[in-house]
Amino acid sequence: MVRKALILVLVFCNSLITAYSQEDMDIVLTQKYAENSLRDGDYEFALENLLKLYKNDPKNIDLNYKIGICYTETTIDKSKAIPYLEFVVGHNNYPIRSFYFLGRAYMYNYRFTEAVEAFYEYKMMGITEDVINQTDRLIEMCYDALERINFPSNVTFERLDTTINSQFDDYQPFVTADGNSMVYTSNRTYVSEYEDYIANVSSSEQKKGIWQKSQALQVSTFDNEESVGMTPLGDKILEYADGDYSTHDIKLVNRKGGKFTIAAKGELPNDVNTEGVEMGACLSPDGKTFYFASDRRGGRGGLDIYYSKKDANGMWSASQNIGSTINTEYDDNFPSLSSDGKKMYFASKGHQGIGEYDIYETIYIDSTESWTRPRNLGMPINTPLDNTTISFTADGKTAYMAANRKEGYGKMDVYKLTFGDEAQPVILFGTVMVGSETQSVLYSEDFLKAYATIYDEFGNIISQAPVLGESGQFFGSLFPGNYRLDVKFDGYSKGYSENLVIKTGDTEVIRTIYLQQ
Repeated sequence: MVRKALILVLVFCNSLITAYSQEDMDIVLTQKYAENSLRDGDYEFALENLLKLYKNDPKNIDLNYKIGICYTETTIDKSKAIPYLEFVVGHNNYPIRSFYFLGRAYMYNYRFTEAVEAFYEYKMMGITEDVINQTDRLIEMCYDALERINFPSNVTFERLDTTINSQFDDYQPFVTADGNSMVYTSNRTYVSEYEDYIANVSSSEQKKGIWQKSQALQVSTFDNEESVGMTPLGDKILEYADGDYSTHDIKLVNRKGGKFTIAAKGELPNDVNTEGVEMGACLSPDGKTFYFASDRRGGRGGLDIYYSKKDANGMWSASQNIGSTINTEYDDNFPSLSSDGKKMYFASKGHQGIGEYDIYETIYIDSTESWTRPRNLGMPINTPLDNTTISFTADGKTAYMAANRKEGYGKMDVYKLTFGDEAQPVILFGTVMVGSETQSVLYSEDFLKAYATIYDEFGNIISQAPVLGESGQFFGSLFPGNYRLDVKFDGYSKGYSENLVIKTGDTEVIRTIYLQQ
């Protein structure tokens, strides 16, 4: 009897050891997957594994830090990074770059004042001159955003349906001048050999106002291929390719009817592709000027925009830098032209803007043979995220671009933009009182910081303004439409909320708001 009992105890202990060993093994494997994915820049897979580890160790500073980084670096809701990173900087032994990632998370979520404070904390560490310069640049972007956010462009966004968009990233759309043909990029193609998804270019036609189900171009390969331009007639498509067949190169695809073919050598300038990176590109409507972005030697810094002209014999000239009016010491990329060739749209990290890449417009002046000083297209076209391409139809009132918005399918989606007349916006004036309607005092700097945030009907932030400590007031500007106004103390989940309907003919909206602290 004793022997049987002893055997049962030994069996039970062995099973416990086996169970614990298996559990420990699972944790070790999950940690390994997370670390390898972080090192490779696969933030989504890293995040998936880090969140599994977090369930058993939610107060681990390193885990919170890495989860915050992953949310910041993916196209998932970046606001989710904030509580993890705020937890990290609330402790003394936080990693040096914690305030940098927290500042970016604030910035991506339109909390620009808090972003500036976080960036200053990071800057004060004075790690290197490069870090200080990078942080100063981010602070400049935040201040620029604070100026622009209350003066949005009169534009509406309409998400295209699932004939174009998917649960994956769908981006860089280009349309013909008549608006009836489109090419764009999607990373929905799974290659079992790579055990990964790759980006390919797809095309679609619009019939009776409805976009038809898109199809990958017949010339697609197992390289990552992205659309970077298309001529107004849609007969020539420009791609950026990177993989086994091409390395950071631009290639031209011809279209005749429904057939796509790779262009023959000589259809593009011979000196376009180098050992470096060539990316964005476009052809002028007459086919005689080719613009492209390259990081070749001799530029102003990063990617610069170059051009080459075709002579009467069909020969391309040596490529030339387009000059310092457009190119900066940072990346300048993705040139595209209006259907008449008079306007160029491009993305830049160097001109005054609110995000890493913002989209700009410049106009060609025939009399001086030069481009005008670039104009930022403003908000909500540009956001704190990367904004790289916009493609207009011939009327100049309709455009297509990709965006990561609340009404999307989860990642980058293609949207149709409709620009309204340059009407005067309706001005919102708000005064904040602290307390109840029967007993309150005017908001001042003695209270916690408070912010007024305006959302569109889908939940996208339209503007955010701090409540001024000197006057207790905030301001905003809106075009006719449906909105939600939220006013809260910083860090509070509850506050004042109201649905606003701005009608044509309204000139101003005045509100007195009572907040409880």
